[in-house]
Amino acid sequence: MASTLGARLRRLREAKKLTLQQVADAVGCTKAYIWELEMKEGQRPSAERIHLLAKVLGVTMEDLMNESNEQVPQASVEDVAFFRQYAGMTEEEKQRYQQALKLMFPTAGQEETMS
Repeated sequence: MASTLGARLRRLREAKKLTLQQVADAVGCTKAYIWELEMKEGQRPSAERIHLLAKVLGVTMEDLMNESNEQVPQASVEDVAFFRQYAGMTEEEKQRYQQALKLMFPTAGQEETMS
């Protein structure tokens, strides 16, 4: 049975329409190693390998390891890309975006605030 990391790695790889071989070539390992990461329990890749995988998949190391997505385990690749784009905005752009969302969805998230 695949680990959580393995399942996430496979989902992200397939969403990017990358083969095992393409990912292996990009991070400098074998196709078999990527398959083992995706499919076998107990795999412990190095931090450097996680960094390279995250870079190839267009996510952060935390996204790949699920360190920051614990509340949103079903975040899609598009969701991750959206939040990465949002994180890169200036504070002024973020404020305008938040104001637009409040206008479109006036009752959404009243118990939570966007920061």
